Amino acid sequence: MKLINRKNFFSIVCISFTLIVCGKLLLEKMTGFTDRFYTENIFTCLAFSVIITFILSLHFYLQRFPFIPVFLGQYAVTVGTVCLFIFIGQKFTDFAPTAYRDMIISVTIPFLIGALVYYISFFAEIKKANRIIEEMNK
Repeated sequence: MKLINRKNFFSIVCISFTLIVCGKLLLEKMTGFTDRFYTENIFTCLAFSVIITFILSLHFYLQRFPFIPVFLGQYAVTVGTVCLFIFIGQKFTDFAPTAYRDMIISVTIPFLIGALVYYISFFAEIKKANRIIEEMNK
């Protein structure tokens, strides 16, 4: 069962991007933090919304494997992508000494929330499909 497909991919990216940016702005407002790299961070949020949505959409092709290794693999690919972008970015500009830790934390929270929503929806759809099949077999 494919929950993220070509028709709804960008709407899912837009929804997750909006939620992440709203969470970012609320957190900054509550803590009194002023982001001097606001534009760069907004585009980073958009890029990682696309990447995380794409990685979660790959679950359709990995359904034959056990859930836990697939989930951990998706998380590892996400963190690996973050580290790769930081590594490449450091060639062009200066980063904070804690850039890897900060970005991994910044991506882990949306990834976990997105994965939680995705997998709850996925297993609810599976349960619903099984119920329909069971009713048809009666």
